[in-house]
Parts: sequence; C-alpha cells; structure tokens
Amino acid sequence: MFFLLPVGVDYNARRYPMVTFTLMGINVLVYLVSLVFFFQGGEESEEWIYQNLWLIPQKSLWHTYVTSMFVHGGFFHLLFNMVYLFLFGACVEDILGRWRFLVFYLLGGFAAIAAHIAATPAHFSSTMPLGGASGAIYACMGGFILLLHRTHVNIRYLVFLFFRFWAGDFWIPAWVMISIYVLVDIILAVLDVLNEHTGGGTAFAAHVGGFIAGAAMIGAYKAFLKWRPPRPELEDDEVAPTEATSAIEEPPTIFLCEDGAESGPFTVSQINQMLALGAISAETLYWQEGMPEWRAVAELTA
Repeated sequence: MFFLLPVGVDYNARRYPMVTFTLMGINVLVYLVSLVFFFQGGEESEEWIYQNLWLIPQKSLWHTYVTSMFVHGGFFHLLFNMVYLFLFGACVEDILGRWRFLVFYLLGGFAAIAAHIAATPAHFSSTMPLGGASGAIYACMGGFILLLHRTHVNIRYLVFLFFRFWAGDFWIPAWVMISIYVLVDIILAVLDVLNEHTGGGTAFAAHVGGFIAGAAMIGAYKAFLKWRPPRPELEDDEVAPTEATSAIEEPPTIFLCEDGAESGPFTVSQINQMLALGAISAETLYWQEGMPEWRAVAELTA
C-alpha cells in the first residue's frame, strides 16, 4: 500500500492568493454545513442537498451549474481537491490576476460540466447528480502547464508493507505529473463512454474537459498578449502612464536562474527593480519563451 500527495511547487507567488483561498473557504463551508444538515435531518436532508445543490442534468436548475462546483461527496474528496486547488490555483491566480482568475475558474468549471453531460449516454436526460470542484481544478492544471511548464512539484509519499513504513519526498516536473493524471483520465473517460457507464463514480470526462478548457483559455490569453498591437506613441500634451500602471499591464514572461534555483515569471520592470536593490546580480541568467538558451540578465537593461 502506498500513498502520494503533492505538497509544494517551486514557484514563488508575488501576490496573496485571495480568490483561491476564498474558493477553498466556500468549498469547506458548504461541506461543513451539508454535514450538519445531514446529522440533523438524516437521509431527507441528504436528498434535499443532492436535489438542490448538485447538478442533475434532467432538472438543470440554473443555480446548480454554480453550486455543483462547491459540493463534495466526502471528506477525502474535499481534502484532495483543496490541496490541488491551492497548489495550482494560487499560481495561476498570481499570473492572471484575481478577477481574471475568478472568471477563468468558473468558465473552466462550466466547460467541465458540459464535457460530462456530453459524455454521459443520457446527456440532459441523466438523473445522476454531479458535484465537486475537480473540473474547475483541472482547468487550473491545464492553465498551469502552459504558464509554468518549467516548474517542479514536490511529492510526499508513504509506503506501508508488511507492517513497516517508509516515508519521504521527491520532485517531479509539473508537466510530467499533470500529463500522467490527464492521460489516465482520458483512458478512463473513453472506457466509461464505450461501456455506456450510467452508475456513480468519478466524472473523468469532466476532468478532461476542464483541463482542455483551461489550456485553451491560457493559450488564447498568451496569444492575445503576443499579438496585441503596440501602444501608440504619446503626443506632447499627453501624460505618460505611471510606473505602477505599466507594471500591472506588463505581462510576466521572464524566468530567472541563479545558483541552480529557478524562479518567476517576472516582468522587465520587476527585474530592473531587483537589480537596483541588489536582489540579483547582472550575471543572473534569464529565459523566456522562444529563447534557445539562458542568457545574462544584464542584456535586458542594455
């Protein structure tokens, strides 16, 4: 018997993940309130929760397309989802910004729901409740793999064999771990479709749909930043944007490597500030998408 759990990512976020923590808090609160109602009302309360908070395609109550992203079928279902939401959601939020991330998260959840309904044999006639944050979290993973594919994930493991325990940790490239997860989900989703799966269980198609949607949205976002037309030159009577405004609009695309440790992404303005403060040296290496090799950061200020 063995147990694996990701516990960290080698990426230093620059902003407090307020939206990620808020989403986690809502998920936990909904679970605790549901638990209280279950202990007080028993099966009747549990049935009410399934009928009014989980998404039942046949009923398609409009609010359940949102509430179904915040309900969970058990403690471990909630625990693992919140771990992955924190690890990947906080990083994506840091790069996109809070409001963009919130829209990204909800759209990823809706895409996951659509993929699940499309893959279910009965489609909108299905009476099987759907719930959980997994689809939206897979959207975060899809975005993460495009934004931070050079990062690594720290995995803690526990092995139990013949009454003996082994524990430790190791690092794995983020793209490898996420690719394994998605590949397994694709295989299981295809098997579900081929077997016309109508019973309960994990919504593998929702995972795959959420991942594809997340990757597609980030791909479109990066393409927009790349092909966005240059800002027009200022006229004599116009005022130049403040440094703070420029830092917000400037996309973070540059990674740094110093003494073998990678960090980022950063904006050019942030790098100039770090150089001015002596936080990094002119010999620090930098890299951004499209570069064949790492180069000295000094050339950015030349």
